[in-house]
Amino acid sequence: MNRVAQSVAYLCILTTSTKAQQIASVDLSHPKAPTESAHKQRETALPKGCEKLLPGSLYDGVVMPPNHERREIVVEIVKLDNESPILGSEVQGEVQLRNSGRYPIKIPWSTEPNIVQKDQKPNSFSWEAGGFNIVLKPGGQLENLSQSLFGSQFSSGSELTIQPGEWVTAVLKFKLALQYEISGRSIRKGKQELLVEWEQGAGSKGVKNCKASSAWFQYRDYYQQQNPTVTINVK
Repeated sequence: MNRVAQSVAYLCILTTSTKAQQIASVDLSHPKAPTESAHKQRETALPKGCEKLLPGSLYDGVVMPPNHERREIVVEIVKLDNESPILGSEVQGEVQLRNSGRYPIKIPWSTEPNIVQKDQKPNSFSWEAGGFNIVLKPGGQLENLSQSLFGSQFSSGSELTIQPGEWVTAVLKFKLALQYEISGRSIRKGKQELLVEWEQGAGSKGVKNCKASSAWFQYRDYYQQQNPTVTINVK
């Protein structure tokens, strides 16, 4: 390899290594007790000139990436406090969400639900929410004991941009029990495969002409996820 080629190769390695780094971490294993917030007050407060809120519109759908190219991420479990948990016990672990694609991604990154109300109009506000789901194979989604993440474009610092090659970590807590009881489905003892998935959505609420409307749009077609598994031994 000539000197020019060596220099180019070294520059590529240096550029990759500077981008490939952890940029943030969060502990979601201690959900906060629900409190009556201004967000709730805004839902119940009547706009000026309205005697009561009338039924309005409900919208749902999906959020698509700007160029219709799904954003690639890798979401995986990197640590568990118990790899041989007892059925029905609580388990704590650390997970990693890495941007493995070519484009930056933006995710909600505040543990404060009230962030959705900051600096927005009383009768029109929007927010983003996200979180991690633990799934047992075979079996299904496990009971989630972790809090969600929230974000708003109107609240500085509540959203996090992850560049290609960068990642974040989160501490989670879950229970070795199915989140949803389904007839004929149960958790078997012995060796099982465990994985984690990222879930994100965008919501809005508003009042117009004394009619309340709300919307929820999921990111299920926005990301292309890789979800490597880890093996646990259920006792």
